[in-house]
Amino acid sequence: MILATSGMMAQETVVSAGNWQVKANESNGKVTIAYGNETLVAGNEAEWGLKNSKTTFTSLTDIVISTNDYQDEFGTGKQLIVSGKTTNSPTTTITHTYYIYSDKDYVLTDVVLESNSKLEINYIAPIRSTASTQILDAGTNYFIYVPFDNDGWTRYETKKFGDSHPTCYEVTALFNNNTRRGLITGSIEHYTWKTGVTAKTTAETTLKSLLVFNGVTSKGGTRDNDEHGAVKANRVESSKMMIGYFNDWRRGLETYGDLCAIVAPKLPFKGEKIFGWNSWGALQTNIKPQYAMEVSNYFAEVLKPAGFVGADGLTYIGLDSWWNENFGVRDHGKFVKNCTANEQRAGIYWTPFADWGKNESAMMPSGGAGSYTWGDAWLRDSNGNPQELDGAIALDPTHPATLGRIKAEFEKYQKWGYKFVKLDFMTHGALEGKHYDESVQTGLQAYNKAMEYIASFAGDSIYLNLSIAPLFPAHHAHGRRIACDAFSSLGDTEYTLNSTAYGWWLDHCYSYNDADHVVLSGQALSINRVRLTSSYITGIIILGDDLTLGSDSGTKERLEELAGNKEVVAMTHQTKAFYPVEANLGHPAPNMFMYTVADTTYVAALNYDAGRRLEISIDFDRLGLTTGNEYVVRELWTGQESIATESFEDDVRRADAMIFKIYPKPIDNSVEILPNDATRCYYDSLVGEVRMKGASHMVESYVYTIGGACVATLQGAHDTVDVNALPAGAYFYRGVDAEGNSVVCKFVK
Repeated sequence: MILATSGMMAQETVVSAGNWQVKANESNGKVTIAYGNETLVAGNEAEWGLKNSKTTFTSLTDIVISTNDYQDEFGTGKQLIVSGKTTNSPTTTITHTYYIYSDKDYVLTDVVLESNSKLEINYIAPIRSTASTQILDAGTNYFIYVPFDNDGWTRYETKKFGDSHPTCYEVTALFNNNTRRGLITGSIEHYTWKTGVTAKTTAETTLKSLLVFNGVTSKGGTRDNDEHGAVKANRVESSKMMIGYFNDWRRGLETYGDLCAIVAPKLPFKGEKIFGWNSWGALQTNIKPQYAMEVSNYFAEVLKPAGFVGADGLTYIGLDSWWNENFGVRDHGKFVKNCTANEQRAGIYWTPFADWGKNESAMMPSGGAGSYTWGDAWLRDSNGNPQELDGAIALDPTHPATLGRIKAEFEKYQKWGYKFVKLDFMTHGALEGKHYDESVQTGLQAYNKAMEYIASFAGDSIYLNLSIAPLFPAHHAHGRRIACDAFSSLGDTEYTLNSTAYGWWLDHCYSYNDADHVVLSGQALSINRVRLTSSYITGIIILGDDLTLGSDSGTKERLEELAGNKEVVAMTHQTKAFYPVEANLGHPAPNMFMYTVADTTYVAALNYDAGRRLEISIDFDRLGLTTGNEYVVRELWTGQESIATESFEDDVRRADAMIFKIYPKPIDNSVEILPNDATRCYYDSLVGEVRMKGASHMVESYVYTIGGACVATLQGAHDTVDVNALPAGAYFYRGVDAEGNSVVCKFVK
């Protein structure tokens, strides 16, 4: 719809699609974005430039506004295009486009600069508003600080409206913690630019200004010494940015992750969620071939029979740093062979962009790419100085020696038979600097080039797991460490869960998050339970204790007790990262997290305090359950059950954790869960049926999408469910037998 107002007011072009209304001032090109009756961003205008020389849209001439119907991979709707030209030389046309989708809770926007002469740009802001708007609801409104990477034990942090908000990276959420309504904004493209987000607010609901811009760098944030690299071209494009308004800010961040995965699809992974072990948890520099094989055998002989194993029957045994000091070439073959015999996959560790030796004149192993010293491949800043971070000098990701070294390393890993590679200190590869490849002009361009090269060697046979890495790009690896190093303490758990609480949605961009190795040694059983629970609700589960022959028997006993809880493991097979029930103010992690699978909701409650109990009260309405209906509330660590209709209260003991499974009460009042080895279901792809094996027949069957929608039901005695009519995808099956007991499984069609 295109409207024009007349009289003394400036004329406007208005585009409406669904709940969105986007208005452009025809005299200055400023745009106002509204959702329903609420103005989210007022007077938005692009800004761009080089270093400290910046230009805004209101300085342009020949402003033209146009609209058209539009459809792309994100949705169907309309475009609003605002263009103008600079008055100074070289004459540049700036095109600011807004993509408005009729059935989406977001709009997208980007800016393109074009000139007959070569431009040099290191800053573009598609979202820049200095006009105050009233957003959200009265009450507790927060802004989330999102870090660029997970180095230096950095944390996410929530800040109240009215407080000073630091510049954060790639995305943020401004939301009300009571109603959960939220504004989500950030960059969904991560090929060229590092993106900063700044906002100024005043109590209680005023958004005073908003800036989402390409070209951010800082010593403490992106770890850069140099300013952002400049793009030199006749055509310079910003990243595509999202502005979304959601009834639940948590769904908004997940939508943001989904959009990033549309732009750059996930690196495919055919396996199930990984269960395994990593040597850095306890053995560290003392990792030896014999020790690694003893751990492999312990998993095969003790933990797997106890039930601690992936849904595909596999576990991963991983070597970390110092394997290269303690393993010979033949040792790798023996270790991998031992893992394979134990139905395991072997993992290894490497830092592709870090030089720890720091010997400039020493010859570098370049994989046949040429004869180079380490100094030749160092990434230098604008003054020619090598860049050091975390005790290692950064390598140029575009240098032939760096790329040749990558090729040589991965060819070794493939030859030896490794199926998991942990890549550490990855931020080194994303630093701004002088690159060998002159076509690469920014740190992220260099990082993308090298990561694409790494992924090409990994193929679909090696799981790539990033550590100390930027949030984005995400599409060159399967997983990413969600925080920095964590070991056995309550503080380690709380620190890690800060990142889970506000970064859980990253598994919409990666296959899985990684909560770091879980170490139990030296702590009480209750603290062990907290630590293991934090891993179960975050992503892949990696143990880290010394599990060799002759190691501490007390640690093993506690591990076997906790890892042998089949109901908790079954939950972990079905779920991905849990999200917070409520947000906390500041940087402490929330105490409660949740996840819903079909008609079952899991709530994890963790007490980080060793001095007092944690009183919890859960309102079913806040969980999205139907108040008034009867639900079974089963605590999975203890097996204790109760029936509740609107809420439940409990105390989490000092330094302990509880996991509640909440599901509709069976009609015959039975709340018993079938033993894990009694009746199982599985998908038979040859005939397109979910089948039962075991003595019990089902009398009710339900098939749900991953999103929780019921797509098939079957009543009456049966032991197969025909799902041929369902489209390809992932599903959950839930069956109920004649005694009211349930069996649940996940299957992929």
